Amino acid sequence: MKRLAATLVCVLIGAIGLSALDNEQFKVGEDLFKRCIPCHGRFANAKPMGKDKDISRLSETEIAAKLRDYALGRTEGAMAAQSSLLDQDKIEALSVYIANMHVKYGEELFALRCSGCHGKDASKSAFGKSDIVARLTEKEALEILSSYQNGAYAHGSTANVMKGRAIALSDQEVLELARYINSLK
Repeated sequence: MKRLAATLVCVLIGAIGLSALDNEQFKVGEDLFKRCIPCHGRFANAKPMGKDKDISRLSETEIAAKLRDYALGRTEGAMAAQSSLLDQDKIEALSVYIANMHVKYGEELFALRCSGCHGKDASKSAFGKSDIVARLTEKEALEILSSYQNGAYAHGSTANVMKGRAIALSDQEVLELARYINSLK
């Protein structure tokens, strides 16, 4: 029953946002992920040993299945030893964290850097002149923010404000924001 409830929560996240996430489970996953950073990187997008896949794009279900396969000895490799230390609750917490970390950090970054003009939920037209950011896909948000960074996006009266804001963002922060904006649909 607990697993079913966790699965339903994750399915609903896309529809109702991260506020539905079990913060305690997310925090447990965040703490567990610290052991993963040396190989998978801070944002789970490094490729350990140069051949493994970027796990930052995997769903919670995919991550949990991979961890279980390693823990049960169905898959061999360096992860087998790490996964053997995880029980089912830890696998679920780690899976929830990895699958949702980008949206969570993007949400925090948006609140800090963007919400003043675009509104808390990105549904406001900045200065009454910009598009509604919440309508953008991840790809569109990435393209727009990147073009502001390199000075190519210069239409509209808000271009100078956005260029200054976008230049201050790292590439990873742009990605985090784009993933968060995409989650608002």
